[in-house]
Amino acid sequence: MIKNFLLLCLSVLCSTSGIAQNPKSDSVENKYLNYFNLQPETIYTQVNKSKYLKSEELWFKSYIYNTQTQKPYITTSNVYASIYNADGQLVEKKIYYAENGVTHGNFNLKENYEPGIYFLKVSTNWMKNFNDPNYSLQQFEVLGSETDFNSVEKTDQKYDFQLLPEGGHLLENTKNTIGFKARNANGEPLIIKSGKVLDSKKNTISTFESNEFGIGKFSVILSENESYYVEATVDDGSIITEKIAKPEAIGLALSVNTLNQNMLFIIIKTNKKTLPYLLDKPHYLLIHRDGLLKKIDIRFEAETLDYTLAVPKQELYSGMNILTVFNEKDQAILERLVFHKTENLTEDMSLLGKKVGNDSTQIRLKSSKANRLKKTISVSVLPTSTESYSSNNTIISAFLLKPYIKGDIENARAYFTSNDSKTNYNLDLLLLTQGWSRYEWQDIFNKPQIDKYAFEAGFQLQGKVDDENVSDFKEMVLFSPKNEIMLTADVKDSLFSFDRLFLTNDAILSLSAKNKKDKLINPKVYYNLYPTYIVDSINTEKAKKKQIKLVVNNTDFIYDDSFTELDTVMLDVKKYEKKEKFMPTGGVNNRNIDLKTVYSFSTRILEVIGSNGFDIIDRGGENITILARRSPNLQGRLSPEVYLDGVLVSGQLYLIFHLTVSDVEELYIAKTGYGIDGSGGTINIFKKGGGTSKSRLNSNFISNDIKIGFSAPKSYYSPLYNTSKREIFSKLGVLNWISNVEANENGEFVFKVPNYFYESVNLYIEGMSEDGSLISKVESIQLK
Repeated sequence: MIKNFLLLCLSVLCSTSGIAQNPKSDSVENKYLNYFNLQPETIYTQVNKSKYLKSEELWFKSYIYNTQTQKPYITTSNVYASIYNADGQLVEKKIYYAENGVTHGNFNLKENYEPGIYFLKVSTNWMKNFNDPNYSLQQFEVLGSETDFNSVEKTDQKYDFQLLPEGGHLLENTKNTIGFKARNANGEPLIIKSGKVLDSKKNTISTFESNEFGIGKFSVILSENESYYVEATVDDGSIITEKIAKPEAIGLALSVNTLNQNMLFIIIKTNKKTLPYLLDKPHYLLIHRDGLLKKIDIRFEAETLDYTLAVPKQELYSGMNILTVFNEKDQAILERLVFHKTENLTEDMSLLGKKVGNDSTQIRLKSSKANRLKKTISVSVLPTSTESYSSNNTIISAFLLKPYIKGDIENARAYFTSNDSKTNYNLDLLLLTQGWSRYEWQDIFNKPQIDKYAFEAGFQLQGKVDDENVSDFKEMVLFSPKNEIMLTADVKDSLFSFDRLFLTNDAILSLSAKNKKDKLINPKVYYNLYPTYIVDSINTEKAKKKQIKLVVNNTDFIYDDSFTELDTVMLDVKKYEKKEKFMPTGGVNNRNIDLKTVYSFSTRILEVIGSNGFDIIDRGGENITILARRSPNLQGRLSPEVYLDGVLVSGQLYLIFHLTVSDVEELYIAKTGYGIDGSGGTINIFKKGGGTSKSRLNSNFISNDIKIGFSAPKSYYSPLYNTSKREIFSKLGVLNWISNVEANENGEFVFKVPNYFYESVNLYIEGMSEDGSLISKVESIQLK
């Protein structure tokens, strides 16, 4: 009878790639699909370390992932990075631009950061549409002037010992599987050396022990009218006792066996009291995650109490699989998490070689997957004795485990270090003791996710012309040299809009109106930039807020810019600002035109261009064309490329129509451009003040500083550490942070680490491939 049922289940599962065709509109399947119709983003953020001294910079890189496709979320662009204090109040905020599923940035902890616990939240506007968004929240600490690395906060020796029935229910007169999890008062794993299950007469019914993470399981038949408890002996000899909850008289129990390499065995159990109520009442099992779904019907038969479903592992979804049993009323009654490791999920990283130089060492790493796919990693380089990096949270656990689990995951890195039977067994124990998934079926049934919040892509400028001559306005002109923007937008009913703008938050925006005669006019307009930054808060009640006691002096561990110490090997480094020169764009043999001695201040720039090898054709109304006098090919005379403050304006020459020598700092002309056939040449005009000037572009433009925009990522620089304080440096110092290392044509990652006085360093590596394969590794490198 069981054999026939197995064959039926396999035929149902293997004949569908998802759910049944055309599900009813009010069915569980349809509601499930609707709930996951909006694909959420999941974000993981690696920080260069988790303990900082004031004056240091926090450096980070964020990875954005689509858990349904298990690939980078490449369409994400606007990413919000915010820092909150221990009370959940906003301290600082920035917006960064993400490309191909990654972004990186930094925060200077010098100002507004008193010693204490803080949180870095990285999120998007789209995430607000979801009931349980998967933004990243990284805790870090700003230390005071004195820090004790050896002190351990003393607490009363209390234990947290939890008994967790597999599937969520215990059933009497049935073999039940019960998981357990043991923790000390600090939430750290507690090793159970030996344990036993006892009945009311103190008879030993079963025995057990934990793994190195303080978790395990045992099986026991719980009889009616009997009580049971466990005694567990921890590694210090203490004994913990805990009662086992009274089993249900009527119901179902669930057990899963993942040990077989090719098959997953799902055992659904009942007892004699329950079976009569189950006959002719169809139940079913859903195997699902992130809007992906497979269904297996369950039919109960007389005299059969245990039903084993043998599911080929190749039919499981890659990564997490949630097994949920529903009764005839479409109520979820049992649930279990199962993880299916596949080759596409992760890839390993190994040291290919190193080359030690005088001041730095070149490191070469190689991925375990020999393909030419684009891969990017971030690397934090710290002393091997560091106490400033929390490596528990990894990109793998953030994307493959955390979105489905309600509780915290201790030792997350350990579950993906290998694919052997022990590691996989420990991972399955972790999932058994996590209980039901984060998905709330009441939300799926009654609280659909609606796209109320936009999927942001850049910024939008919306404005209104407040001018009595608005009917004469044909379009608005938007100009921002630093952002290399020159755009036009139609004016309709006094309104105009510029969409998908990629703006930095320290640039100048200039607006002008063009009338029907193509003449620029200084407009009277009102405008707003969207999105604006919404100030919110976070709930830090469940966050772990552990601080190190402050007793050992670390004053002057980091020098400021003016510090001088003659008795150490540290040198006073003076910074000299090098004045940037104008860099012409394009062209061969760019020639600087002498404007000061040859031309008067009132001479129009177009006249200067015309006297240096070009013809100016004026068609009236600022409508002009510039042509090279010589013809480099059979196509006739060509127009040069014209750049204004580094921005190509060849199609908007009205912007230089009114410029005179008094407006221009530098003018470069090249009569020949790049290319086999040559070109019409290039003209580079640099106005006085350039793109960073707060003065108006000209009298026909209005200009304003941008208050909202993307923060520009900075290049990493190391603080000026006082390396004579080696004890503190070994625990808190940072050797390097490389935010973006991409694989070369040979699939190798090559970067350098500075040589200090350490024989070895740790590389904390996180990364992602364009196919979604995840990289997480801690690599120790010997430098001497």
